[in-house]
Amino acid sequence: MFDLSTEEAQLLLETGLMAIGQNRFKSAMKILVALEQYRPGHESLDVAKVILCLSQFQGKIALEFLDNEALPRHPDSRMLRAFRCMALIQLQRPEEAKPALWELRDGDDNAADLAKSLLENL
Repeated sequence: MFDLSTEEAQLLLETGLMAIGQNRFKSAMKILVALEQYRPGHESLDVAKVILCLSQFQGKIALEFLDNEALPRHPDSRMLRAFRCMALIQLQRPEEAKPALWELRDGDDNAADLAKSLLENL
């Protein structure tokens, strides 16, 4: 087995996200599964897995993954918390998402931008 450099892992992750954006979900899953072998439990990989689920309207699976795996591994991840809110909204549970969204919007990162966008669309 060989190792991947940080740059190579990032390139694979970006390729997986591009596949998701093109609705090539099986290809994206293969890429993410392969990347998991080299970067198990990495936060950006967990984010990509959630994006994959949400892109396929699998909010329940995304929420279970976030609550049982991703957030316990990365409890301080603002981005994972923002995507948890997105999953709740996808599941028609926006009232559960609102408190976290209001908290997350007060920042200057991508999670704040996502929270603001989600709040604007509720």
